[in-house]
Amino acid sequence: MPSPLVILASLSVVVGILGSVFIFLAISVDSWEEIDFSAFNMTNSSTLEITPATSRSDVTVYKELASGTNYFLYYQYGGPWKLCDLLTDSARETIASLEAQSRDRCYNFVSEYDEESSTLQSDGKSIARLQNSGASCFIVCIIDLVAALGVGVIALLHKHVTACMVTGVLYCMASLFTVFGLAIFHVKHHYELYYCQSLYPIPKNSCDFRTVTIMWAVPVAWVGVVICSAASFLWLFLTRALRVIKAKTMI
Repeated sequence: MPSPLVILASLSVVVGILGSVFIFLAISVDSWEEIDFSAFNMTNSSTLEITPATSRSDVTVYKELASGTNYFLYYQYGGPWKLCDLLTDSARETIASLEAQSRDRCYNFVSEYDEESSTLQSDGKSIARLQNSGASCFIVCIIDLVAALGVGVIALLHKHVTACMVTGVLYCMASLFTVFGLAIFHVKHHYELYYCQSLYPIPKNSCDFRTVTIMWAVPVAWVGVVICSAASFLWLFLTRALRVIKAKTMI
């Protein structure tokens, strides 16, 4: 039967890797939230001209006749890094012809948003700023998890007490920054859901027909936070055990 120290070390490694897998899986996909206007059924009137979408790959064109302003309502889904759609080429051409500029399939918040040169409206800028803040937290989390893996290998190979402690702290920092990123995401989701904020402008009377749904990757990220917190505790407990063993050896 393996010694308790070997069991503790093995458990620390397994839990740390498992937590890393959960977090990496969550932040690598675009399944965090979806925005849908499938319930939009407002009929045309003397002040509006509405061309409804036929599917999630189509766009509802909403035109206010008095001002001549065009709005485009369509299905979108996104994650920590970008917001994407399922529009067909014809639907995208419709937007480009009416808006005088094209919209790419995905808007990458990290690489495309610039505070000074951005043409987004105020709500869109708020969404982009929150998204970039969350992405910054997840980048720090990635660095912490990769560093924890490397330092953890060195710690186990050389039974280095300080390296074990650093590994525990790195897992703690990874879980902490993931919590920060998730908190920012939930704040953004709150503004989208209850204040009808969006990356692109939408008419206010369409807000009642807009659904913003949290998807499966968010609970997975929260599970990763819990597991990484447990990994941090195990590595710090392993640090204490190694310190006690080394102290007894020196006596």
